[in-house]
Amino acid sequence: MANDPRPDDAAPASPVTPAFFPVSLRKLAVLSFCTMGLYHLYWFYMHWRHVRVWNAGRDFSPARRTLLFFFFCFSLFRRVRAQDARVKVNGRSSLKAGLLALGYIAANLCDLLPGIWGLMSIFSFIFLLPVQAHANRVNELTCSAPFDRNASFSAWNWMAVVLGTLLVVLSVVAAIYEMGK
Repeated sequence: MANDPRPDDAAPASPVTPAFFPVSLRKLAVLSFCTMGLYHLYWFYMHWRHVRVWNAGRDFSPARRTLLFFFFCFSLFRRVRAQDARVKVNGRSSLKAGLLALGYIAANLCDLLPGIWGLMSIFSFIFLLPVQAHANRVNELTCSAPFDRNASFSAWNWMAVVLGTLLVVLSVVAAIYEMGK
């Protein structure tokens, strides 16, 4: 990490793999909502793995950056913005990395609020959708080889959706019950 002279948003090392984790916006939203945000850990981990591959010579732990996502979400969002600017004709990206990171962190902190307000954190994925949309565009424009767009739901995904939906419903019922006391 310290030996790498390139900035954090360095040019890609290999156009054979996507620069960022490819996933459809629909799949990101559904899995995020149904798992009450647990899918975000997988999402961050996969993005950091792709970043490490594209920035050959950078030695960092995607798992560590995932577990400390509050501290590294802006860094990831900024990388997506930088790559998006690189592939655009005018060299500018419309991705508001700072505002999205701030919104994402604030939405996750809602989890600390009592009652039904604590469930508002379920919607923190809304701040990831623009980041993923830009990442998908970067992937489309920079990857020279065909790659899986990750739009279909696997059996594991469907199991997470079913079990997660039950958990969401139970959480809402419990929060409403607590408000009635």
